[in-house]
Amino acid sequence: MPSTVGGLIIFVTLLVPGFVFQRRWSRDRPVAEETALHEVLTILFAGLMLDVAALVVLGGAWWALPGRAIDPGRLILDPAVYVAAHPVRVAGWAVVLLVIATAGGGVAAARRVQAAVRRSTRRSASDEPYASAWWQLFEEHVSVPIHVGCFLTDGGYLGGRLHSYSRVGKESGDRELTLRDDITYRSSGDTSSAQLLRNVGAVSVSARNIQFLTVTYLASANSGDDVAAATSSRSVGVSTPTDPAEAGR
Repeated sequence: MPSTVGGLIIFVTLLVPGFVFQRRWSRDRPVAEETALHEVLTILFAGLMLDVAALVVLGGAWWALPGRAIDPGRLILDPAVYVAAHPVRVAGWAVVLLVIATAGGGVAAARRVQAAVRRSTRRSASDEPYASAWWQLFEEHVSVPIHVGCFLTDGGYLGGRLHSYSRVGKESGDRELTLRDDITYRSSGDTSSAQLLRNVGAVSVSARNIQFLTVTYLASANSGDDVAAATSSRSVGVSTPTDPAEAGR
């Protein structure tokens, strides 16, 4: 741990933005086993980049407010003397730097921002390291609602709007996904269409009970379209349903 005030300021402004970025970034990524060294290096590198970006922003503020600016040369050459002479100014700008860098880390790691980066670099969800089949299907179009149809191992069918799913990168039967909104179900051996389950708002299904599933990317609510934008499936030969609720027919 740092033993001086200047060292403490540097320690906090370097680690906190990187930690926020890493935690927010990992929430929307396939879960993988990372070593402590890998995680620490990610935090340090991200924190350094975010601090540099925040310093660029502060440089503009110091140029606009020269009377309240920090003298970087004196701060770097003799930090103890400069901090002792201007404690309030240094502490105030350090807080501003920390806020800008931390907020920038949270925004940069946001799911939609990362999706925009993938589109701009022409990368797909399948390019993500440790990506499972679920990740590739559910993260390809993060801005649109997703309807999931689960064909169960016992011959039944369960469908609904995707609510959440396990982001564990390892394919295993212990994973679960949850569906919400209008839940449709057809029992094994039933030849009729899947029926809406009354008074059921959400349901959980284990991967070990799913034979294969279909994924329908629905048009966004403000587009005015009722048809699916695209359909993907983990099984060959499954047609795109006009009405997702009829996928189990």
